[in-house]
Amino acid sequence: MGHLHTDMIVKGNKAAVKLKNVLIDTGATYTVLPKKVLDEVGASLLPATVEVTLGNAKKVKAKAYGIAVKIEGVAAPAVSITFKGAQTVIGVETLESVGVKLDPTTGRLEFTRPKGMAYFFGCH
Repeated sequence: MGHLHTDMIVKGNKAAVKLKNVLIDTGATYTVLPKKVLDEVGASLLPATVEVTLGNAKKVKAKAYGIAVKIEGVAAPAVSITFKGAQTVIGVETLESVGVKLDPTTGRLEFTRPKGMAYFFGCH
């Protein structure tokens, strides 16, 4: 199938930045952004540090940030992590927040629900 990339807007308290051709990594839980991007948009530092296992089995400590993202025309809140040498990828938590998934047969993103945020409280 190859690699799937998409454009994404990242927004924080100060600014919004459009990132082009961002790799979608279905093996990554969180979206990863370089600290420079998180600082530029004014992302909110969360009171959490997470241990992340990289693809080469190396473990690193990562700081977590709250951001807003826009993918395929849908805006949603997301968590981004960063660490030394971080390369930009979109993780599955962000895809779920936006309401999209990767269709392995087409290599494209498809919506899993009507566009927009989902909140299913008290459904019977």
